[in-house]
Amino acid sequence: MNKLLRRVWAEIDLDNLDGNIAEIKKAADGKPIMAVVKADAYGHSADIIAKELRAQGIKSYAVSNVLEAIDLRKTLPDAQIVIFGYCDPEWQPEIAEGGFEQTAASSEHAKLLSEYAEEHGTKIKVHIKVNTGMNRVGIDTAEELHGILALGGLDVKGVYTHFAAADSDDPSDIAYTEAQQKKLNDIAAEAREKGIPVYSRNSGGILYHPGLGGDMVRSGIITYGCMPNTALAVPINIKPVMRLRAAVCQLKTVPAGTAVSYGRTFVTDRETVLAVIPAGYADGYSRGLSNKGAVYINGQRAPIAGRVCMDQMMVDVTGLDVKVGDIAELYSDTIDELKVDNIADMLGTIGYELLCLVSKRVPRVSVRNGNITEVINYI
Repeated sequence: MNKLLRRVWAEIDLDNLDGNIAEIKKAADGKPIMAVVKADAYGHSADIIAKELRAQGIKSYAVSNVLEAIDLRKTLPDAQIVIFGYCDPEWQPEIAEGGFEQTAASSEHAKLLSEYAEEHGTKIKVHIKVNTGMNRVGIDTAEELHGILALGGLDVKGVYTHFAAADSDDPSDIAYTEAQQKKLNDIAAEAREKGIPVYSRNSGGILYHPGLGGDMVRSGIITYGCMPNTALAVPINIKPVMRLRAAVCQLKTVPAGTAVSYGRTFVTDRETVLAVIPAGYADGYSRGLSNKGAVYINGQRAPIAGRVCMDQMMVDVTGLDVKVGDIAELYSDTIDELKVDNIADMLGTIGYELLCLVSKRVPRVSVRNGNITEVINYI
């Protein structure tokens, strides 16, 4: 094994990713897919993910900010890259030169972008964000959209909104989502008449609102095999793309009555064999799993004993067949207890957060057919 991977690493399963994309393409019913790869592809490595998605025919990608766009452009020199987040005026040269498609989040923002473009004899590509019910950013009226479309320095490539509750089956949420779509349709009518793409369906929209249409879909969390809402079954076959693993670095046997880890929150009630796992909350493995989570080693469940530390944790392997160097699974695509969505439920959060928390000191390792194809070491 690569010597970088003896501590803790995140495996990115390209076979699972390819399978997810095939399922999403079917659910999209022929609509183009915009892959959301912000936050380093939800912690998976935007470089690894984008290269594979491009090989699968995906042409459009969304990021959060200009720095993410600049980094992604190194991997995808010719792809459509849409920036969802606001950009300060000092980044306008990079947006124009990089050919990025910046979200115009308000009329004022759009005017700033247009003024810069006209001053420099160019056009800035934009997507106009419409606020239909998230009440985050975006324009609110057809009059605002008309004004932005008239700005001479802009090349409008799309108009979109973001659903607040498309991943819910509550009747009031379904009605709210449908009302959001109607508001988008009303506000964006002029753009559609001009042949500008109008779109809305995020992961929840793709899965649960196929009738809402749109000129493209945005695939976010389902690309990575996690659920937008764990309370609602996913109607397509997706698999988690990330596995988080570490190698057992030490074994020790301690007597009954021994306190383990910080705060002495765990005390052995019998002679206990402990395995030290060199992964902790600085790697993005939640301290909230202290005394309640588990890892699996050689298919055997080993509960966490005591508090998860910054760089290490201890697990109880009494009676198990474990040796130093064995691989401990922390997140799994096949063991239900270790699926990120289920761990998130236990912690009272969402899978998105746990994936994004996997830190930059954890190498990302792409795997195909069980074989390592690439290792990205950030530090």
